[in-house]
Amino acid sequence: MPTLLLLLLACVQLATPSQALTGDLDTPPHIVLIVSDDAGWADFSFQGSDTISTPHLDSIALNGVRFTQGYVTASVCSPSRAGLLTGRYQQRFGHEHNFPSGAEEWVGLPTSERTLADALRAQGYRTMGFGKWHLGYGEALAPNQRGFDEWFGFLAGSRSYWPGKTNPRSRLHRNSEPVEENFNYMTDLLGEEAAESMTRSADHPFFVFLSFTAVHTPMHALDEDLESVDETTDRKRRKLVAMTVALDRAVGRVLEALRAQELERNTLLIFVNDNGGAWTNASSNAPLRGTKGTPYEGGIRVPFLMQWPGVLPAHTVYEQPVSTLDLFATALAAAGGQPAEATPALDGVDLLPFLTANDARADAPRPHDVLFWRRKQNSAVRMGDWKLVTFQGGAPQLFDMANDPNETTDLAAKHPEVIAQLNARYDDWASELVPPAWSSSAVDPKPDR
Repeated sequence: MPTLLLLLLACVQLATPSQALTGDLDTPPHIVLIVSDDAGWADFSFQGSDTISTPHLDSIALNGVRFTQGYVTASVCSPSRAGLLTGRYQQRFGHEHNFPSGAEEWVGLPTSERTLADALRAQGYRTMGFGKWHLGYGEALAPNQRGFDEWFGFLAGSRSYWPGKTNPRSRLHRNSEPVEENFNYMTDLLGEEAAESMTRSADHPFFVFLSFTAVHTPMHALDEDLESVDETTDRKRRKLVAMTVALDRAVGRVLEALRAQELERNTLLIFVNDNGGAWTNASSNAPLRGTKGTPYEGGIRVPFLMQWPGVLPAHTVYEQPVSTLDLFATALAAAGGQPAEATPALDGVDLLPFLTANDARADAPRPHDVLFWRRKQNSAVRMGDWKLVTFQGGAPQLFDMANDPNETTDLAAKHPEVIAQLNARYDDWASELVPPAWSSSAVDPKPDR
């Protein structure tokens, strides 16, 4: 089935005329943004896995757009989420690193930044968030102060998938009030909470931010999900597969709620992972190089899907580079807002015109001329098909992404003029940034781990 799915997805590279923009843009769509955590590039059947079946996520790929070069803004959790929810490079406001251990309450997404929830609430949307926050622990940085009408989740970057005693930052809260933890399994709980809230809000435009912890450590899986996995699978990998099965099931619960309320056709649904697969959870980024924490493709290129029936063409594979920076502008435009007028100014672009243009020319406009990354001594710049990488302050490496997407051959010695050009673009971008607002003691993995 996965191989057949990929063949089907590969058959249509751009929309045909009959699939072009047909939806009623005068009717604001519901917007659902689903984020998984630390999942591997290769660990979904819509990405080609023959060992992990994700039929509900596959259905989003079949009914919408699968991006083969979808990027996040950082190779670790918190800064990636800061870029996603603001539509701006997080280095512009100092949110460059994950939080240090025991972070003070001021550490997090600064209140000077406008979140997607803020922008959509201003458009008349009901805004609802679920799951992992990881954008600040202080009261002023909590979800209900950052644009969310409703919040059910926790502030920390990870926690147990089981109920029990937790510290205040990882304890479940409904809005600002702690809740009794008597659930069965965290992933199922978050999917169910999101589904119920959408059902209650079906008669009003809503924005749902569903931020799973799956498949981040700790490696906790239900016995019934483990039983569905081949017993010969490596122990940690077996748990990873079982946790992915639960993630897909929870996404299915969200899709079921949309269909039960006849909302799916008027819903912009997005699925993305927050960074590359981690070296700690047995995920696989094959054949990409690197993992979470590195500026190689395995750290920053992620599974990325988008569906809006009647507006976005189905069965589409989009092969130009896009970024989670673009989700703010795309969602705001879909809601009737004006991304170009956003304050602070956005770094992302509205993807809708590119996805509905039916332009298969090799020189068709790309959403981005250039994309940048910076974290600690790691940096990267992607311009056209060239990518320049610096890892842990080492010598720059140059890769031809069109012919070497797995970054196996360093061409730096052959193209010093390209390096100079990319460095100039990077330096111009870096000149606009501020220093990191806090430091990080996290140790990056080896590049080929």
